[in-house]
Amino acid sequence: MVISREFDVTVDLVLRELDRRRELAFRFDLADFPESLSLDARLVDGRWDGRLRTGGGVCDLDAVRGVWYRKPSRFAPHKGMTDTEQQWAVVESRMGFGGLLAALPCRWINHPHRNAVAGVKPGQLVVAAALGLTVPESLVTNDPIEAREFVAAQPDGAVYKSFHGGTGTESGRMTALYTTPVNAAEITDGVQRAAHLFQARVPKAFEVRVTVVGDRLFAVRIDVDSEIGRQDWRADHAGHTYTVITPPGDVTTRIHELMQHFDLIFGALDFVVTPADEWVFLEINPNGQWGWLHTALGLPIPSALADALTMGDPP
Repeated sequence: MVISREFDVTVDLVLRELDRRRELAFRFDLADFPESLSLDARLVDGRWDGRLRTGGGVCDLDAVRGVWYRKPSRFAPHKGMTDTEQQWAVVESRMGFGGLLAALPCRWINHPHRNAVAGVKPGQLVVAAALGLTVPESLVTNDPIEAREFVAAQPDGAVYKSFHGGTGTESGRMTALYTTPVNAAEITDGVQRAAHLFQARVPKAFEVRVTVVGDRLFAVRIDVDSEIGRQDWRADHAGHTYTVITPPGDVTTRIHELMQHFDLIFGALDFVVTPADEWVFLEINPNGQWGWLHTALGLPIPSALADALTMGDPP
């Protein structure tokens, strides 16, 4: 079972690999429910027995061996409902349909409840530090005075990071919030309107994206020439140079311990490597992107995900 939005080329990479292996896959988006996806399930001997139906096929819940919870859209209630009715329908769909899926006793990559816990940055930093990974000096605050004092005290400068990444705009478009250098004079009293994450700027020799699937690890060195790319490589993909590398043994051990702590099969981790060759943990995205690295370097990530999905019983 593959749960993601309709146009997701990363999903297509894995579906092609599953098809090559003659494995059956049932793909849908949460936005398909309830208007174009129906569910009926009964509790029998402590398990949900039933099926999902779309115009394109039927999925027997009892036959599901693995679920890839990728990047689904939100539930889409009938537009003829009032706003109040739509809000109610979305909550009921999430608790009923989503809750039933979450109760399936199969292998999840990753279970949405695990993603929710692992995706919280303050928690990531605490766990990473406790496991022995180096993390940047960090401040979470809505106090502009504390923010200015923290930023001014950083010898190599400071950066601002969002907790959630992209956000919507008044025009309905999604925007990306990249890591942004900040000085004390730029911090206004508007900081008090939300929680903010400020971190000490880490000197960079290069950055590393580590993609983990089970016990397999794919590490790629990322070198960027542009100034904006050096602040956040996601802002300038055109200027990247990629090199497959092997992390130090102690870092590899800590990565697997971090994955085990959050009970994740898949994760995308970002590191800065300093000129002194110190690996500094930035974050883990339990549902991060990897398709562009497969395309650029031929990394067998689709094969690794297909292996993990078809292994059967959950770990």
